[in-house]
Amino acid sequence: MKKRFIDTKRRVSEDGFRYRGLETTRLENLSDAVFGFAITLLVITSEVPKGYLELQVSMYGFLGFIFCTMLLLSLWNNHSNFFLHYGLEDKATKALNALFLFVLLFYVYPLKYLFSYLGTVIYALIKRNLGDESLAFKQAWEVMAKQELSVLEWKDLMIRFGLGLFFIYLIILLMHLHALRKAKCLQLNLQEKYITKTFIHRYFLLMGITVISMLVVIVFGGKAAAYSGMVYLLAAIILPLNKRRRVKKQKELGLSEVEEQME
Repeated sequence: MKKRFIDTKRRVSEDGFRYRGLETTRLENLSDAVFGFAITLLVITSEVPKGYLELQVSMYGFLGFIFCTMLLLSLWNNHSNFFLHYGLEDKATKALNALFLFVLLFYVYPLKYLFSYLGTVIYALIKRNLGDESLAFKQAWEVMAKQELSVLEWKDLMIRFGLGLFFIYLIILLMHLHALRKAKCLQLNLQEKYITKTFIHRYFLLMGITVISMLVVIVFGGKAAAYSGMVYLLAAIILPLNKRRRVKKQKELGLSEVEEQME
C-alpha cells in the first residue's frame, strides 16, 4: 500500500488527532477514481466546439465548471480526512462508502446543470456590463434565454440540489458516528472523541442548511430560488462560529494538548 503524500514524522494533526490511516487502501483508491470520474463527467457531457465561435461561447460556462469542481474537491477532502483520521475499512465503512459514491455520481448532473446555468448567467451579465457586443456574447445570451427555467422548474432543481447535498453530508456524518462507536477498537482518547463529535456537529449543521434551503422553495415556491441559494452562504458564518465555540470548550475541558505518542 502506498503512503500518503504527508510528512511521516507528523503523525498527529494540528488539533491533536492521531492519524490512523497514513497508508492508502484499495477502498480509498476506488473512491479517488470515482471522484476523478465525477469531475470528468463535468467535461465530457459538453460537446467539443466545432469552430472558434463555438469555443468562445463555451467559455461562458467556465465559471460553472469552477464552482462544480470546487464543491467536489471539498467533498473529496472531507472524505479523505475521514480515512486519514480513522483508517477504517470494515463492512459498515465499506457499505457507507459505497452509498456515498453512488449518491455522488447521481448528484453530478443536477450539480452541473445548476452551476453551469448560474455560471453562464453571471459571466454573461459581467460581459454585458462591460459593453461586450460580440457575436459570441449574443449567442451565449440567446442560449441562456432559451434555457430559462420556469418557477416550477426552479423549485424542482433547488430541491434536487438540496437533497443531493443532504444525503452526502448525512452519509459522512454516519461514517463519523460509526467511527465514534468504534472508539474502543480505534483506541480514541478523550480529545479524539471530542474532535470526532465536532465533525459530527459540523455535518449536522450542513444538513440543517440544506433543509432550510429546500424549505424556502417548498414554502414560497420557485420564485424564491435565489433566496434558497443564498441560504448556503450561511455555512460561511455558522461553521466558523461553531468551530470557535467547540475549540473554546475543548480548551476549557483541558483537551487541547497535542498527543505525540502513537500506538
